[in-house]
Amino acid sequence: MKRTTIAIIGMIIAFITIVSTFIKDNDTGSLFGFEMDIWMYRLIWLALFGVILNGYLKERKKI
Repeated sequence: MKRTTIAIIGMIIAFITIVSTFIKDNDTGSLFGFEMDIWMYRLIWLALFGVILNGYLKERKKI
């Protein structure tokens, strides 16, 4: 139960980050102190969301 809660919180954070990049309309994003193109930044956060979602679905299937 605890792992699923952490996964849900991680997915919410990733989703909010992706949505906020569209609202702020920046040209670059900063990840670990590195400036990068905003689309690469969004792609990294989307991939993180997908990895967390995949783990959540596998964990949920076990229960």
